[in-house]
Amino acid sequence: MRLAREPLLHFLIAGGLLFAAYGWLNRESADEPRTVRISVAEVNWLKETWARQWQRPPTEEELRGMVTDYLKETLLAREAAEIGLDENDTVIRRRLAQKMEFLVQDTARLAEPVEGVLRRFYSANQARYQAPARVSFSQVFFRNQADAQKGLAQLAARSPDELGDPSMLERDHAEADAQAVTSQFGDAFNREVFGLDAGPWHGPVASAYGFHLVRVSARQDAQPLPYEAVRAQVLEDWQREEQTQAGKRFFAELQKKYDVVVDDSVKPLVGPLAGAAR
Repeated sequence: MRLAREPLLHFLIAGGLLFAAYGWLNRESADEPRTVRISVAEVNWLKETWARQWQRPPTEEELRGMVTDYLKETLLAREAAEIGLDENDTVIRRRLAQKMEFLVQDTARLAEPVEGVLRRFYSANQARYQAPARVSFSQVFFRNQADAQKGLAQLAARSPDELGDPSMLERDHAEADAQAVTSQFGDAFNREVFGLDAGPWHGPVASAYGFHLVRVSARQDAQPLPYEAVRAQVLEDWQREEQTQAGKRFFAELQKKYDVVVDDSVKPLVGPLAGAAR
């Protein structure tokens, strides 16, 4: 009778009953075997992966080894997830987030727009689809600015070929675009040359090498390329834009699905999430 009144005994009995009840309620899920299925799709994927890497199909022995490794990897991954090894793991979290982003992007990329949508995208982004501006010019090189200024004054009576310092730079440039001019003379020289009037000599114009007298003989402004000539690029740009927008929409839906809780002191650090967090 004295033992029956012990609180510890009551606690042990109650705990045992709760444990038994939990085991009975979950007996079906506990008895069910954990299934790992390896189908023809997985085997084909292993074959294709091998063929892309080695430029040949795998032998029977190589394929058997790959399937064994795949099964081992799957079982280890399942067991690791079951005992919680994936929790609080930065690498795994980032990899899963990256795969989710790829999935959303691939889904968006499957979309094939009607022609009218592509043409409207082309019109709205006309600056992307232009033949670049081009300039034809001649230049005379001087190492210092004072000599270049003197050379400009002498051009009225002397030929450009008689002036300037020795240089490996080409004297004449025909139909050069901004990228070509910048790569040879620098960005500042490029901006100034494309702003010069055609006809007279100008200068001194500074470059990465020194100073130049420049005469523009012709300049052609950027010209829009016809839609038919750039349709493939328009489609690629449209799909890329759709992927970006799909990612934003998906993320916005995730913010609605999950209750994001952010401490007041942390809210300034989370940017766009701050509005959705509480």
